[in-house]
Amino acid sequence: MAARETGTLVYDLVVVGAALAFTALAVLLWGAGREALATSLGGTLAVLNWLGLRWLGARLLGARPVRSGRRKALLAVLFVLKFGVLIGAVWVLIRRAGLDPAALALGYSALVAGLLGAALLPARERAEGGSDA
Repeated sequence: MAARETGTLVYDLVVVGAALAFTALAVLLWGAGREALATSLGGTLAVLNWLGLRWLGARLLGARPVRSGRRKALLAVLFVLKFGVLIGAVWVLIRRAGLDPAALALGYSALVAGLLGAALLPARERAEGGSDA
């Protein structure tokens, strides 16, 4: 499992858990309608954005970054394009699909809540034997 090797498995799981929790909250608040759909799609965008950030960041800045200038430039372009795709997806969901921006933002906030939540979890490893040692 690649996530276990990079030490991000806890972050991955907490971001996904936050997306699911916010979707459940939306269902409790608004019922199983368009707002819950918007929240779940926002959470899906958050998870996909996190996975994209993690994958690109590991290759650009990680422990074993890409050395080739050409490949590094391609990854940097992909990094910028990822943001364009994200903005385009949000625009389509709000303008074309007519989803509620607040509900979409609630779902997307799973990225921030998940990363902060995972960072605040107690460490499972001792400092001298941690994954970053």
